Amino acid sequence: MSIYTKTGDKGTTALFDGSRVKKYDNRVETYGSFDELNAEISVAEKFVTSAENKTLLRNIERQLFYVCAELATENEAALASKIIITQNDISDLEQIIDTYTAKLPKVDSFVLPGSSTAGAFLHSARTIARRAERLLVRFAEQTSVRKELLQFVNRLSDCLYIVAREEDFRQMLDKATKLIVARYLEITEEKKPITANLSFSFCENLMRNVCIISEEEGVPVTLAVVDAHGNTRFNYRMEHALLVSAELATKKAYSAVAMKTSTENLTEAVQPGAALYQLETLTNGDIVTFGGGVPLYAKDGTIIGGIGISGGSVEQDIRIAKKALSMIEKG
Repeated sequence: MSIYTKTGDKGTTALFDGSRVKKYDNRVETYGSFDELNAEISVAEKFVTSAENKTLLRNIERQLFYVCAELATENEAALASKIIITQNDISDLEQIIDTYTAKLPKVDSFVLPGSSTAGAFLHSARTIARRAERLLVRFAEQTSVRKELLQFVNRLSDCLYIVAREEDFRQMLDKATKLIVARYLEITEEKKPITANLSFSFCENLMRNVCIISEEEGVPVTLAVVDAHGNTRFNYRMEHALLVSAELATKKAYSAVAMKTSTENLTEAVQPGAALYQLETLTNGDIVTFGGGVPLYAKDGTIIGGIGISGGSVEQDIRIAKKALSMIEKG
């Protein structure tokens, strides 16, 4: 069967309900822009690296088919048999926007449109969504358009913006992590502290070792242990340790896991002009780049957690962390 029908040779096109209008009709121009948006989102979906974002974008693609179908139907009675956008769809977009906004660093300046390929295509889709929304608002002044449709389209561009930021941010962290692994772990052949698990017994022995070495150093510290996902498993603050050491120890342990290296290895990489300059700012202060954080490895080389020591000088924190782990390995 031929894909061309010749019915549009006179400059008209058929709507879903069978009626015909000019190809430059505002209705056609409007749903045509949403069709363009759908194609751009499809391109973006091929470049996103998050399974969650892929699922989200594919769902939006399906929803845009419903948007186009509604706009391409002049007879309102015919909509009764079609799937339409509802308040639930709007609420879903709002929840995504709120969730992603909460986990991303705050923005206090203009955001360049896309540092990753996925982010660039998503920002492109966002601008098409805004244009399509302008056309929809103009079209709504000429005929009846459901308020839910207008609200959904408005939230959609915001959603594409925040997903673009999430892809840029996460891919930046992934790139930074690979750089650290290549530059420090392979080049310096960092000794990997090996432990079988993060049991309470391990944490307790580690705590005892930390206390012994800290007394030798003459400085009270805080010990933090996190798992492979950065979640706190153990925390102990010695008497008289600096109050700020509790927060810093946890961040050091998290940073060691997140960046897959001891935190002192990050210092050089974040200097002005270096590859990871402003890493701390970009990660909203969650990553720290001075010594005292050490990743923990299983026998097969996989990271199972990390420890953080804080309270002394940087050199003292590094010595305490590494000596305490060394005592466990020898024991």
